Amino acid sequence: MNSDLLHDRGRGPELIGTRITVYDLLPHFLDPTATEGYICHLYNLTPQQVAAARAYVLNNPDETLAEHLEIEARMAEGNPPEVIERAKATHERFMAFKA
Repeated sequence: MNSDLLHDRGRGPELIGTRITVYDLLPHFLDPTATEGYICHLYNLTPQQVAAARAYVLNNPDETLAEHLEIEARMAEGNPPEVIERAKATHERFMAFKA
């Protein structure tokens, strides 16, 4: 990574000092109505940080889009049934505790 504002700690290119990856910002970069000011305000970023993330996406479009599509596919699949059942059981225990 050639930017002083980005690093990779295993979650993909991430803005230093944040947990925001370029994949978090990519939908906004693809939205023609999203301004840099809006993105800065939404994520509490500086224009330089947004510019660094945008530059990374523009310099690595195939890799970035492929990874983003994989993330979207995983999200669309949802949780496996065993995770859903554990969440329900945990919620029931919490509600019993709360009562």
